[in-house]
Amino acid sequence: MGINVNEIYKRADIKQFREFLISGGTLDENCYGTYQERLDRDTKDIKYALTRLSKNHASEKLEDAIEDLLLALATYQDVFTEIGMKVGARLMFQFLCDD
Repeated sequence: MGINVNEIYKRADIKQFREFLISGGTLDENCYGTYQERLDRDTKDIKYALTRLSKNHASEKLEDAIEDLLLALATYQDVFTEIGMKVGARLMFQFLCDD
């Protein structure tokens, strides 16, 4: 999955945000529930898939696979959080500087 940061920054514009709020987009219904409910619900399928893929269903191999996956996901989270913070700063700059 390639990340086009320039496209994200281009969309980080008050006018784009306004258009989204007015015209809408699809809402993510999966964003509701407690943190634990969301984690349980959204990790169920990958845990099942990893269990099927691990040879002999050895629990330590499964745990290693889950740890590798979590490391990769944490890196994606870090990258997108940093991009999100920059996008937020750009929007705040527009709020403060534009007439």
